[in-house]
Amino acid sequence: MGIGKIFGFLKKGAKAASKSKGKDAGGIEWPDGIRVGLYGHANSGKTVYYTVLNEECKIAKDLQISVTDNATSGEFLANYRAIWGLGVTSDVGTMVDQRGEQRFPDPTASGKVLQFNAILDRSKKVSVVSYDYPGDAISISERTDLTETVTDFMGGADGLLFFFDPKTLQAELQTQAHVASFVAMLERLAPLKARLPIPIALVITKSDLLDGFSGDNQVVLVPGDLEHILAEDFERFLDEVLSSNQIASNPAWAGSVRNILVKLREFLKVVVGRTLDFQIFFVSATGTTPEKIGTDVGRSIYKPPQRITPVGVKEPFYWLLNTVLRNRRISVFRKISKYAAMLSIIWIIVFSVPFLWHFSYLLPKATDVEESVIEQYDGNVFSSSVDDRRRIKNAYDRYERSWTVKWFFPRFIPPADRVQAFYSKFNTQEALAQLDRVINRMASVVQDSTLWPKLNPSDSSIHLDTEHEQILADLESYHSGDESSPLYARSDRALEYWKLLERFVANRADTAAYNAIVEQTRFNERTYGRDLSAAEKTLAQALVTNLKVKTERKVQQEVAQRAGVELGDLIKRINSNERASYRLGEAVTELRRLRSQLDPGVDAESIRAIDRYLSEADKWNRRRVFEYKVETIPGQGHLHIEVTSGGKDATWSDQSQILQGWEYSLSWKVGDDVHIAIDTLGAPEMWGKSASDKKIMTGRYSLFNLDGEISFDNIGKTVTIRFNPPLNSMLPELRK
Repeated sequence: MGIGKIFGFLKKGAKAASKSKGKDAGGIEWPDGIRVGLYGHANSGKTVYYTVLNEECKIAKDLQISVTDNATSGEFLANYRAIWGLGVTSDVGTMVDQRGEQRFPDPTASGKVLQFNAILDRSKKVSVVSYDYPGDAISISERTDLTETVTDFMGGADGLLFFFDPKTLQAELQTQAHVASFVAMLERLAPLKARLPIPIALVITKSDLLDGFSGDNQVVLVPGDLEHILAEDFERFLDEVLSSNQIASNPAWAGSVRNILVKLREFLKVVVGRTLDFQIFFVSATGTTPEKIGTDVGRSIYKPPQRITPVGVKEPFYWLLNTVLRNRRISVFRKISKYAAMLSIIWIIVFSVPFLWHFSYLLPKATDVEESVIEQYDGNVFSSSVDDRRRIKNAYDRYERSWTVKWFFPRFIPPADRVQAFYSKFNTQEALAQLDRVINRMASVVQDSTLWPKLNPSDSSIHLDTEHEQILADLESYHSGDESSPLYARSDRALEYWKLLERFVANRADTAAYNAIVEQTRFNERTYGRDLSAAEKTLAQALVTNLKVKTERKVQQEVAQRAGVELGDLIKRINSNERASYRLGEAVTELRRLRSQLDPGVDAESIRAIDRYLSEADKWNRRRVFEYKVETIPGQGHLHIEVTSGGKDATWSDQSQILQGWEYSLSWKVGDDVHIAIDTLGAPEMWGKSASDKKIMTGRYSLFNLDGEISFDNIGKTVTIRFNPPLNSMLPELRK
C-alpha cells in the first residue's frame, strides 16, 4: 500500500470514527477509573511494558501500582515468570521456584482488561483501567473482531500513550502505516485541527536499539524550559529540540532523535500546536538489547537479557496520570468560573441600564448642543452669540434636573454647573488673556534657538514638533468668527509672525527673510501700537534680537568647508581599504554623515560622487547572482553549496553536485549564510544532508569567506574556489 493510499484511508477512517464516538462497542461496559490507553501495533512492546512497569512500581517512591483483580494479577505473573525465567516445581508436597529459560511473552491473542490502583507521590491514590490487545486490532489495512472494542476504549480514554517500535524505521511503508493509524486516532479525538482534549505522549520503546541512547537522562525529550515550543508548528519544534544542549551534545543521539522525529512528522504535525499536554519518551523495558534467537511469521524472536535493567518505564505513566489529575482540577475551576461569569453578566445587565441611559442619551444630548455651536464658530466659542450660549446653558440645565443624574450620577452635577457658569459669565477680556498666554509660549520658542522648528536638509521642508503644532492649533482657534474682533486681529498678527519664522528657518542665509520680520514688527507698531498687548511686544522683540543671520551663515560655511577637506582624505582611505566590511559598512556611515554637512550650492559634484557610491553599496543589500569556479577538490570528491537567510539551516533540496573545474553561480545578499558540504570519493550520496564534512560561512559578508581556500578540518581536506570577476573588484569606489 503506497503512502498516498495510506493517508487517504486515514482520512476516511477518521470520519467514520468520529461518527461512532460515544457508542458502546460490543456491549462492553468499561470499569470505573482513569482510563489509560496504550496505542501500539504488534511487537511494539505493550505487554512487556505492562509487566515491567508493574515490577518497577513495587519499590518506587513516586509511582506505586497494586493490581485489583485476579485476571490482571495472573496476566502480570505469567509474563513476569516468562521474562525472568522463573518456574515452579513440587517435590513431596513442597512448592519451590526454579530457574528456567527466559523468553518474552507470546504475542497477545485476545483483549484483556487490566485494573490496578496507582499511588502518585505517596499521596494521590487513583483507580486505573487499561486494555491489552493484539496489535493487529489497530492496523489501518485490515480489521479484526477487536478493532471496534479497541477504538471504543481509546476514544473514551483519559490519556493516550502512543507506542512506536524503532525497529520499523527500516521499513518505510510499515512506518507510515503505523503513523497513519496514530493520526486516525488523533483525528477521532479532535477532528479539524481542534484542540486535543486529553494528554498524549509518544513512547519510543526498545530505545536501547538506538545509537547514542545511554540512560535515564535521555528518557524525556522536551525539558520543562522548552515546553513552550509545543505550542509552535512542527518545523519550529524540530529546530528547537535538535539544537538543545541535551541533544546537540551527543551527535549519535542527535541523529537518532532526528531520524525518529522526521519519520513520525505526520503524527507530530497533528499534535504539536494543538496541545501543551504532550511529551515524547524514550524507554527500554530491558535496558540492553535482547539476543535474537529466531524468526516467526512477521516478526523476529528475541530472548530477554540475563540482567533486566529497565530505563524510563515509569516516566510516561507517571506523567500521564499527573496530567490527567491536574486537568481535572482545572476543569473544576472552569466550571466555577463559568457560573461566576454568568452571574457577572446578569449583574452587569441589571446595573448597566442606568449607565447606558446616562452615557448613551442624557449626557450626549447636552454635549451635542455645545459641540454644534462650537463647530458653527470654527472652534472659537468666544465669537458665539448670546442666543447660542443661552442654548448651551439650557441644555445643561435640563441635564441636571434629570432624575437619573440626581439618583445615580450626582458627581456630574458640579461640572454641569461650571459649564453653565462659563457660558453665562465669560467675556472677551478673559479670552484675550488666554490668547496672550499662547503668544508668550511662541515668544519662548523664538528666544531659544534649540526650540526652533528644524530644517530637513534633504528636501528643505520644516519639521514641527508637538509644541509647535499645539501653538499653531491654539492660535488658529482664535482666528475665526468676526474678523474685526480683537481676538481675530491679535491672532492674525501672531500667525503672520510664525510664517516669517518658518521662512527664516528654511534659509538662514537669506537676509530678505530677516528683513521681512523687522519690517513686519515696525508696521505693526505704527499701525496697531495702542492695541498691541505686552505679549505681542515681547514676541516682536524676540524675533528681532534672536534671529542672527550672519552668524548662522558663517557657521554653515565653516562646516561645509571642513566637510570638503575631509572628503578628500576619505576618498583615499576608502579606495585603499579592500575589506568588504569597511567598504560596505563603515564607509557608508561616514559618507552619509559627510553628505549632510556639504553645501549643495558649492559641493554639488562631491554630493553626486557620494550618492553614486551609496547607490552602488546599496545594491549589495539586494540579492545578486555571482559566478564562481571550483579550482581544486582533493580526492575526486564533490561539493554541495546552499545559501540561506535569517539564520535558517540548509535544506539541501538542490540535488546536484559541484565538481572540480566547472563554473557555477549562486544568489546572495548581505547577511545571508553560505553552507558548503564536501563528499569524498565513495561516500554515500545524501546531497549534503549527511556529508563527509560541512562548514557554514556566517556574518554579514559571508560570501567573501567562500573566495579562496576552504579547509575541512574534520577530514583534513582543502578546496579552492575563485569568483569571476573577483569579489573585491566589484566593491564600490569613491570617484569625483
